[in-house]
Amino acid sequence: MNLPLLEKLKKWQSDRARRDNVEAYRVLPYLTLEEIARREPKSAEELLEIKGIKEKKLARYGKEIISIVSGDLSLTTARGIGGQGNLLQNNTDDQVAVRDEDKIFEVGEYLDFLNTKLLEAEAKIKGEVSSVENRGNYIFFGIKDKEDESLLNCFIWGNDYEISGVGLEEGMEVIIWGYPNVYKPSGRMSFQTKLIEVVGEGALKKAYDELKNKLENEGLFAPERKKPIPDFSHKIGLITSHQGAAIGDFTSNLGSYGFQIKFYPSRVEGKQAVFDLVKALKWFNKNMPELDVIVLVRGGGSFESLQAFNTESLVREIASSKIPVLAGVGHEKDISLAALAADKMVSTPTGAAVKLTKSWDEAASKVDAAERELISYLSEIFERFDQAKIKLHREFEKIGQAVFYGREKINNISKNVSAIFGRCILEIKETIRNIESQLNLNNPERQLKLGYSLASFKGKIIRSIKDVRIGDNLDIKVSDGELKSKIFKVRPWTKTTYPKGKL
Repeated sequence: MNLPLLEKLKKWQSDRARRDNVEAYRVLPYLTLEEIARREPKSAEELLEIKGIKEKKLARYGKEIISIVSGDLSLTTARGIGGQGNLLQNNTDDQVAVRDEDKIFEVGEYLDFLNTKLLEAEAKIKGEVSSVENRGNYIFFGIKDKEDESLLNCFIWGNDYEISGVGLEEGMEVIIWGYPNVYKPSGRMSFQTKLIEVVGEGALKKAYDELKNKLENEGLFAPERKKPIPDFSHKIGLITSHQGAAIGDFTSNLGSYGFQIKFYPSRVEGKQAVFDLVKALKWFNKNMPELDVIVLVRGGGSFESLQAFNTESLVREIASSKIPVLAGVGHEKDISLAALAADKMVSTPTGAAVKLTKSWDEAASKVDAAERELISYLSEIFERFDQAKIKLHREFEKIGQAVFYGREKINNISKNVSAIFGRCILEIKETIRNIESQLNLNNPERQLKLGYSLASFKGKIIRSIKDVRIGDNLDIKVSDGELKSKIFKVRPWTKTTYPKGKL
């Protein structure tokens, strides 16, 4: 059963009864409120399935009830639960019942009235278990006073019994929490029990050890079952009390890494806190599956104050969570079963924050180191660049000087080459003139003009009488033409016959 929801429904019932000027049981019987808290209906169809709600009740209270169940209190009253306005509809005369002290009740009507009044007798009671009758979905048991043997008949629903995590045995001393209630079909009054605790640290330790062995044998604490807490977790679901120091210890040690924290306030003190803790885990898994991790923390305390963290229902809820669970429950002597079932456990809320911050701190440290290394590396590169620039500047200066001197040398060479080339031209011209003169002197045509002639036979110059024979036809070239002649006689020269002056 969702006890926080039941408390809200009881408050709404009381406020609504006051506004309508009727007894609270006339709004809705308490058993109907319990069934709503147990089934948590989200629609009109689901509401109609609950005993005690018909069409008329649905039309009048349906929207308010659904808004309370869904957590949207804006539809209940103008000022939320406890306010004075009704936003659903105006009350008509036939809807408002005026209280009449002389009214005669029907039996069922009176029992509803009585049960509503008995809610004010909610209490914690200590006694010794005198009898136990387990019927599966519910358990009847009795507790008695060890001093005067006073007896109280009790009833607890199976799921509440499971959440309590106590195996009732005759002779066991327990503390029960609940309220008296008259069961209408039988008229039998019993103590409607919501939670059972064992009394004494010895009994608590025994129950702790027995449950630990049971769950350990099932493998709920096995390392291979645990999910890793992701590095760089960013989206965090936080479950703790909004009043204790744990929330401050956790958030103040997280570091400034942009964490997104979704906070679900829960009781963390006493065994009754198990209802809030289980509901919180269920809510995160159902409504925020994108979370990286669920963090469950509370500060230190006595073994008795940590009973909620040693209940079977909470351990199983942690073990079945699809989102990794990080537990930081401050009690190192006896590690809570919830911490053993968690995917990762630390000893304090501060330790939980340090665990989640560690990967971010390491990454930031690596980034800082890389930044320093990069700056050092770049500084070295820039220094080398400056040195290279200076060296290059010097080399350019040398090259400039070399170019300047080279240009001067080229200019000088150019001048020398021009002079030499000029002299060569003059010498060539002089040589050409000499050659031309020699050619002119040796030109056959010049010789012809001087009276000489050239005789040839078959294109060959006749240089000797041996080159021809009598009868050969000769070509004789003179300065102004050619003569054809024929040899009739050949006479060699002798000293006596050679022309004068030719020898």
